[in-house]
Amino acid sequence: MSEYEAKPEDGREISRILDASTSNGLIDLLYTRRPDAYASYQKEPGEARVFARKKDGAVVSTCAELVRDVYVGGEACKAAYICGLKKDPDYPGGAGISAKIVREFQRDDIDAYYFGVLTDNPRAKEMFEKTSRLFSTRHVTSVKTYIVSPRAKIKAPKNAYAFRQAREDDLPALLAFLQREGAKKDLFPVVRSLDTFYNLHIGDFYLLLDGGEIVACAALWNSTGYKQYVVRKYSPLMKIARFLNPLIAALGFIRLPKENAPLDFPMLSFFLTKDGREDLFYIYLNRVRKEVGKRYGLYVFALPDGHFARKTLDRTHHVGFRTMIYEIRFPWSGQSYKTIDPDRMATESGLL
Repeated sequence: MSEYEAKPEDGREISRILDASTSNGLIDLLYTRRPDAYASYQKEPGEARVFARKKDGAVVSTCAELVRDVYVGGEACKAAYICGLKKDPDYPGGAGISAKIVREFQRDDIDAYYFGVLTDNPRAKEMFEKTSRLFSTRHVTSVKTYIVSPRAKIKAPKNAYAFRQAREDDLPALLAFLQREGAKKDLFPVVRSLDTFYNLHIGDFYLLLDGGEIVACAALWNSTGYKQYVVRKYSPLMKIARFLNPLIAALGFIRLPKENAPLDFPMLSFFLTKDGREDLFYIYLNRVRKEVGKRYGLYVFALPDGHFARKTLDRTHHVGFRTMIYEIRFPWSGQSYKTIDPDRMATESGLL
């Protein structure tokens, strides 16, 4: 173990640092990992490496490297997602990631590296750029995360497809569909078993069927037990809007939650359609939102720039934020890399 590799007992200190950073705007939204960030990272699929830089025994900055099996260029490979780059705002000194930590990111068995930065969090990007002598970055695309009410209507063509919750006997066909269609998408996770993913079960999946054939699927995956969105505070305008919750909910907006309370919601995860068909996308989304509405007041999913549904969904009542996705390369390593194609990219929203 290196001097910068975090220990289980650092988990709550890391959570405190993650809690100190929110997004800006009409809604200050916090993405965090309560109550113990170290334990939270260990629940991610694949291998989690958590780093902590300390001063006088206290954690002053942190980040993590999540190594996962994903598809790039149609082939299964290992990719490392660098995330959770945060500095204690109360620490006055420079506490960015160190050159030693950056060098530990690189491993010969990893084929691609990437990280995401919220567009309204330039501090994280700046922390990376200060260490740019050790690596190069390429902006691949941006991903927009949509927080949507199940009451928000999605226009879909008339159809005769069946739609239902997945059953145990659907598992072999579901895994085959996820692997076949997922291989067409860069950074989509390789799904060999649902057991790889924390709190994900066959009953979380819903299937769109043409006869007996799966033509679209996704899971309503609730991972709020180990990572959460929390509304830290509202702007004065949004405070007024919250008093009108019954009205705005009836109009298809999300019901604005209480401040400082974690949101309870599912991610629309592992969302794939046969051959990427647009009609199946809208049909599925229109069907699944009704299932969401039986248990939840909102659901969340993410789409990259250039996705055909972005213009349509941007006209739908939603709360959204954008994440810039960057590819990382280490010129000093001599490593061979796979290149992420923005036109093929489909990052899994539940794993960002």
